[in-house]
Amino acid sequence: MPFFKADYLFPITQDPIRNGIVHVSPEGEIIAVYHEEESNSIEPSQIQYFKGIITPGFVNAHCHLELSQHYKKMPEHTGLIGFIKQLQLIRNQSAEEIEEATILLQQKMYDEGIVAVGDICNGTNSLKAKQKALLHYHNFIELFSFNPDKAEESLKHGLELLHQYNQQKLSSTIFNSSISPHAPYSTSLELIRLIANLSGNSHLPLFIHNQECEAELTMYLKGEGDFIEMLHSFGISTTHWKKHEKGSMLTIANLLQHHTKMLWVHNTFSTAKEISETIKLIPNSYFCLCPNANLFIENKLPDFNLFNEYKNNVCIGTDSLASNHQLSILEEIKTIQKNSSIDLNILLQWATLNGAKALGFDKFLGSIEKGKRPGLNLLAFENGQLID
Repeated sequence: MPFFKADYLFPITQDPIRNGIVHVSPEGEIIAVYHEEESNSIEPSQIQYFKGIITPGFVNAHCHLELSQHYKKMPEHTGLIGFIKQLQLIRNQSAEEIEEATILLQQKMYDEGIVAVGDICNGTNSLKAKQKALLHYHNFIELFSFNPDKAEESLKHGLELLHQYNQQKLSSTIFNSSISPHAPYSTSLELIRLIANLSGNSHLPLFIHNQECEAELTMYLKGEGDFIEMLHSFGISTTHWKKHEKGSMLTIANLLQHHTKMLWVHNTFSTAKEISETIKLIPNSYFCLCPNANLFIENKLPDFNLFNEYKNNVCIGTDSLASNHQLSILEEIKTIQKNSSIDLNILLQWATLNGAKALGFDKFLGSIEKGKRPGLNLLAFENGQLID
């Protein structure tokens, strides 16, 4: 049973350990963690030393594997509305194409040190491929319907998909699923209420794309703007829509039950006040950052330092290959490092334990602790920064 030693060991649930050692079973279970001064009883020949830092496996809290076929097909910096319109023009891949891409990308994510994924699903085309994966999954069945009169119909469709996902019982990996709304500009508040009520007695998480562009704020606070025009261009009526007193995140937070676990994804235009008030309303909120997708689409990043105060409520995702050049949590961390003053230990917590908690996997993943099977990553490290 191997002992692994590195310049630093980042258990996440305790401070980084210089010259730390982790004892791992052949099945990947953590047997013990040692400080260097505690290792006298270990035969030196049993210890494998590595230059760099050892961390738990990464958790990709937000991904769209069904969009994998659009790699290098989408122009950058179109803005979110331009991105959505372009995506609608090319989103016609076959089930076989999605399955093949999912198989390939699962392996790439695993090779990138990712052990678990929160994947957004609009159908069952990725389902077969996921049965062959080494990754743990939480599948978010994503619902669209801006027409409040069609909310129940949309929910019924979602429940049918959820039933198919819940039929999958995998022995070697975790495989959970729940229904979620797509975004504040594409899902009626009535449908969000129905989903919130459905999830009220569940421990499973919800997600929603949140405040990814300024037009979403205009839609909620003024009842007009580019999203309203976009919906009209798709033939969707907005006659029921009116302006609200609060922005999208707080309007939706007020529809949820207090104990709901909610992943708010992107948060590019979220303010300190909105973040604080949302956590008061929904303490089990997780703000999922996808910085490289934000740069790809809007060429704008969230103010990462706003989230430093809420280090236990932040996780990291990659979004899709339609909006990113890779599905790598490591590259997301590097982007945040370059654009903030957030400590590496906190960033690694966001990329591991917080993501595991958000998806409900923290009993087994997310930290280097006795009894867990988090997977281990070896990362190059210099002067407090992750390097290639």
